[in-house]
Amino acid sequence: MVIKFSDDQDMIKIPASAVTLLKKGLRAVAKLHKLPARTEVSVTLVNDEVIRVLNKNYRGIDQPTDVLSFALDEGEDVLLTGGPEEHLLGDIIISAEAAVRQGKAYGHGLNRELVYLGVHSMLHLLGYDHMQKAAKIKMRAAEEEALATLNLSQAQLDAAEARQDPLHFADTLIDKELVTKARLAEDTTAVAVAKRQASREKDAGKSKGAARQTEKKTIPEKTLQRLLKAALKVRENAYAPYSHFQVGAALLTSAGKLFTGCNVENSAFGLTVCAEQNAIHTAVAAGYGPGQLDILLVAADTEQVTSCCGACRQVIAEFGIERIVLANTQGRMQIVTLDELLPSRFKAKDFLNRAKRRNKFIKQGSERIDIDV
Repeated sequence: MVIKFSDDQDMIKIPASAVTLLKKGLRAVAKLHKLPARTEVSVTLVNDEVIRVLNKNYRGIDQPTDVLSFALDEGEDVLLTGGPEEHLLGDIIISAEAAVRQGKAYGHGLNRELVYLGVHSMLHLLGYDHMQKAAKIKMRAAEEEALATLNLSQAQLDAAEARQDPLHFADTLIDKELVTKARLAEDTTAVAVAKRQASREKDAGKSKGAARQTEKKTIPEKTLQRLLKAALKVRENAYAPYSHFQVGAALLTSAGKLFTGCNVENSAFGLTVCAEQNAIHTAVAAGYGPGQLDILLVAADTEQVTSCCGACRQVIAEFGIERIVLANTQGRMQIVTLDELLPSRFKAKDFLNRAKRRNKFIKQGSERIDIDV
């Protein structure tokens, strides 16, 4: 199983033992469910602010949560997708801050909480849920089965506590010192509270800024694959008899509507229309405008990911498309923001402010003329 792990937060220092244990838990789920060896899952650690934004955008709940799952395919009989080299299962987003809080609250420390959240989320990717009582019982049993392979099931923890031996599972890479500190860290004095509050206030601006950037760059794998498939398909229709460089673009609106476009060349080269512009113009013709265009993916047959020309970047900026995915025909993708694609860009308000000043000058000139007459 391929696990793509990324720690995109700087609030909590995650020990290597926790990451190792987390991966072991995910592989235990994969083994118990007989997933293909080429199955791929992405795991990202974020802070509370980032996961709050994602929770609001995708679930309509404006508050932090501990973990989110974005399955590439949903349902109990998961159809793994991908080429001959990989099967994409989905994305797991975990709040490191929540893992610390909950590990302390439950008395088993960060490592066990982190692996539990990973196992729980992995089961969601495989179609499990806990909305109904029967489904919840089934999912809980699957969690316990996977955690038991690491000596970390709730039953095993309860038995250890009964023996007054909470650290009996040290051989599973639980950090003894970390667990001990978690057990003893019930510091509720006014000084400790004030320090934590001051630290949070100090990092608030940094966290919110990082959250906004991470939000823009966090796109569910299912959405990325949908856009890439559409762009590669329309690319086949590109009219490029001069450059022989075929480009395809796929544009997703905030309402979930998909538009595509390909490049159309002309012997008078200046009349060539790029794929990105064709996709955007098609969306505009269908009634969508600035603020309604969400994600644009552009793909071509390049060694690295392809990029957009200067004219396309300005058109993208005109309609405020904040998330752009640069891709190639091999499936490589890079997500960039509009600020990264075109910093210090010319904006509509710049023109409007100039026009406003010009109109004010003309009005004043007219008044002077009237007075002179």
